[in-house]
Amino acid sequence: MDLIDALRRARVSRGWDQSELAQRLGTSQSAISFIEGRRRSPRLDTVENWLSSTNHRVVVYPSVFADATETARSIDDALTVGDRDRAWRALLDYSDGLAVCLPVECVLLAASAPPVSAEPTWAAALAAVTDWRLRDRALPVPEWVDEPERTLTNAQPLVISDYDLTPELDDVPEEFQRRNLLVEAGALRSA
Repeated sequence: MDLIDALRRARVSRGWDQSELAQRLGTSQSAISFIEGRRRSPRLDTVENWLSSTNHRVVVYPSVFADATETARSIDDALTVGDRDRAWRALLDYSDGLAVCLPVECVLLAASAPPVSAEPTWAAALAAVTDWRLRDRALPVPEWVDEPERTLTNAQPLVISDYDLTPELDDVPEEFQRRNLLVEAGALRSA
């Protein structure tokens, strides 16, 4: 999750529209809209006031790995241009990061709920990878992985190419089966 996502979520969590936040910050609704719409970068004092007024904090932890939100964005960007291989690579990179990083880093990378992908199979895939990797390391699993929109209605494979075969159910981790997504564990173990 980037700073703008964090600011927007802080406002929304309070149940405030942009006008109410603007009034509390002594600015205009359009200024809030420009920041949330990524047309203007907020100043540091604006960020501090925004977070303070919504009773939120930002925790910074350095990492070389993408978090769940950044991964979701990379997947959606790849799918927008029809590049399923690049989407798969983003998912694998995220999975690899969760497999090798320090436990605290792993939890932080998965903590923020990513936006649900336009393609339900990929939303389910991101939730399943997160659930699978964190449970494998006996780490806490964030609530967002169990949101209903991250589970498919019928069992189906995650199709990367026209030549993909549907895996045997015995080869699919439980965390994927619960979301009706058929992906072999072996395909996810590049780390």
